[in-house]
Amino acid sequence: MEQQTSLEIISDLSFCVIDLETTGGNHSKDKIIEIGMVKIKNIQVTESKSFLINPETIIPDFIQKLTGISQKDVKKAPLIDEVIEEIIEFIGDDIIVAHNTSFDVPFLNGVLKKMKREEFKNNVICTNVMTKHLLPEILNSNLNYMSRLFKIDHNNAHRASDDALATAKLLIIYLNIFIAKGLKKVNQLYYPRNKFELDRIHFSSETPHSEISDTLKYLSSSVVITVKGERGLILATIPLENPGDEYEFALSMLKKLNWNIVTLRLINPMLEGLFQFNNHYMKYSEDVRVEIKEYLEKRYTTKKKSTELDKLDFILAHHLIEDQVIAYSFLNLNTSVRSIFKIPAQKKKIYQFLFNQINKFEGLQKGKRKHLIHPDLINLIESFLSLEKEKENQTYLYLDRKDIKKDKDISIKIIEGFVGKYNNLSGFPTKHL
Repeated sequence: MEQQTSLEIISDLSFCVIDLETTGGNHSKDKIIEIGMVKIKNIQVTESKSFLINPETIIPDFIQKLTGISQKDVKKAPLIDEVIEEIIEFIGDDIIVAHNTSFDVPFLNGVLKKMKREEFKNNVICTNVMTKHLLPEILNSNLNYMSRLFKIDHNNAHRASDDALATAKLLIIYLNIFIAKGLKKVNQLYYPRNKFELDRIHFSSETPHSEISDTLKYLSSSVVITVKGERGLILATIPLENPGDEYEFALSMLKKLNWNIVTLRLINPMLEGLFQFNNHYMKYSEDVRVEIKEYLEKRYTTKKKSTELDKLDFILAHHLIEDQVIAYSFLNLNTSVRSIFKIPAQKKKIYQFLFNQINKFEGLQKGKRKHLIHPDLINLIESFLSLEKEKENQTYLYLDRKDIKKDKDISIKIIEGFVGKYNNLSGFPTKHL
C-alpha cells in the first residue's frame, strides 16, 4: 500500500472551528451568549453558522464592552436548548478546533452535561497550542496578535463568528505549512514538535547542495547554519547576515565537512549569530574555526576605533517576531541565554530586568563586568558593533545604566520608541522556512 502524501492526509480531514462568547469563565455558572462555527474541508472554508443566545441572566458590563454584545441584542435570541440540536448536527464528527480549546470545548460540554446530553468525544486541535510549537519563542499567541502577524482580516475581535473565521484562516495557514514541511501522519497535527518550527529547516546529507543554496538565496533574514556530524556532534556554526549574498561561503564549508544534518535557522539580530558561533567555538576543528573566523573578520573589520565591550551596559535588539525585543546585559553577558520581552505588554518587566542587572553588577559583582565571549572573538564582536553604530537604520538600542536608574519613565519611552520603529524586512512569520 502506497503511503499517503501530506496533502492527501490533510485533505481527507474535516474540521469544525468553534468560538464561544460567554458571560464569564466559570463553566458551572456562566452562560453562552454567542457561538460561531466554521467548517473546513479540503483545506478551505466550506460553511459557517453562528447564533446569538439568550443567557437568561445579566451580561456583565465588562463582557458587554469586550464583545459589543448588549442585553438588548440577546433579548429576543433563542435559548441554548432551542439551538443545541443544530449546533450538535453542524459539528458532527469533525475534528473540533478552537484557539483555546481548554476553554471552549469544556464550556460547551458543560452545557451538554447540564442538559443530560452526550458530550462531544471528537478529536480536538488547539491553534493556540499549535502556534507555540510552530513559533517556540513567541511570547503572546492570542488570536488578535496572530491575525496581525499572519495578515488575517480580523475586524470584530471577541465576536464568535469573526473569531471562528479568523481561527479557521489561521488553521488553513498552518495546514499548508504542515503539507510543505512533509507531515507524515495525522498525529503530528496534534503534537507538532521538533519538525515544523517556522524559523528553521533541516537537511539530511542526501540533500543536493543546490537545494540548500536555493533556500539560502530565498532568505531576506540573517541565518545561522548549524552543521552536525555523527551522534549530533557540532562540526560548525556559520552565521550569515545576508544569505543571498553569502551562500557560496556556506556551501564551500559544507563541501569540506562530513556532515549528517544541516539546520538553517532564521535569526534577528545578526549579533545573535555571532554569539552562537562563539558558544560552540571550541567544538570545531581548528581549521574550521580559523576559516569561519577569518571570513567574519573580513566582513566586519573597521579602521575606526572599535566599540569596547567593557564600556557597554545594555543593548536591545529587535527579535525576529514583531513587537518582541532581546535584551543583552553586557554587565553580565551569557551569550547562550536569551532574555526576550514583548513591548508594550512587558515594558515594566523589561525595566525590572535591566534594573536587577544593574543592582547585581553594582552589588554582587562589585562593578566588574562578566562575559562568556571567547578571547579570540572579542575583536570581531567589537568591530561588528562599531559598524552597526555607523548605519542609518537603528538596528540596536544602546542603554546606559546611569540613565536607566535616573528615570524609569523616560527609559521605558525610549524602549517603546525603538520597538515601534521596527521594519520587518524578513516578513516573518508570513515568510518562513
